[in-house]
Amino acid sequence: MPSVHAVQGTQDVVRSSTNYSRALLALDDDVTLWRPTYTASLRRNGPIDVIAYGKRGKRATFAGSTYGKRVPSFTLSQKAAQTRWAATPVSHETAGLVRTPSIRLKDAGNVRVRIFANCRQPGTAPRSCTAADVAKFGGTAELLARSTVNGDPRATTVRIDSNGLTYRQLLRVARGLVPVS
Repeated sequence: MPSVHAVQGTQDVVRSSTNYSRALLALDDDVTLWRPTYTASLRRNGPIDVIAYGKRGKRATFAGSTYGKRVPSFTLSQKAAQTRWAATPVSHETAGLVRTPSIRLKDAGNVRVRIFANCRQPGTAPRSCTAADVAKFGGTAELLARSTVNGDPRATTVRIDSNGLTYRQLLRVARGLVPVS
């Protein structure tokens, strides 16, 4: 008899979960979710939204949660790396790369994080974005978190969109991610 977890993973899912463990149960067996241990003193604002649909090579997944209201705040969006986004995070045409630091994640080792700031004006010549621009205009951290569960490799695409957090706070949120088991 298949487990409930395996059966749910092959079905389409749209659900709100009260915690990361329940959100993980709603997704595939090959997904690892990451939760923040540092939230810049912001409380989670609402449930963790989980979406999954499709099969095999056309599978799409998403888990998203928001911390804080308005300013400051951040939204944590993630999906299994081998799937498409079931709910695509908003991309900003004004985003410019600030830095690509390396951080150490629990159970994932060293990971490169791309930090962007939404500092570019549409229709004008591109300008370099600075760490100070992350707090001023909003910022994004993107990373690929790899882990192993029961000997099986897992990779999760994680995106943190911030509004009103400093560069250091955004990087600290990324550095504080831990896998949910």
